[in-house]
Amino acid sequence: MEAVTLSLLLWLNAHGFAACGGQPDVRQVPDAQTHEYMGWYQDGVVMLSTRFDYDGLFVEASQQRAKLARSALLHELVHFCQAQRDGPINPLSERAWLARENEAYAVQTRYLREHGSFTVLVWRRDAEDEEHP
Repeated sequence: MEAVTLSLLLWLNAHGFAACGGQPDVRQVPDAQTHEYMGWYQDGVVMLSTRFDYDGLFVEASQQRAKLARSALLHELVHFCQAQRDGPINPLSERAWLARENEAYAVQTRYLREHGSFTVLVWRRDAEDEEHP
């Protein structure tokens, strides 16, 4: 897991998060701890739910399954880097949360495209249409 995490953090360093350092603790947890999402980042910890394709992280990187699993972990690592760059998020600010999610999905989409996947992420669908009419 450390090698996959490090490779994704290096990718982030080269794609807009040059100052992001260190590694979060990555854990598999019950769904309730991720608020029913597949992944959740909080306070230096990336939590992956039981629905997250953990095994997909370790299959041949060129397989679509690996691209999707790694992009989902990358999404949470973006939040780790955002916390370093911007500080803690105000839990009462929907605008701050949406801005971070928009950025994380945009970075995730870029990763997928650079790795030959044309998967469209539901969150980013409207924004991707605006970027590429």
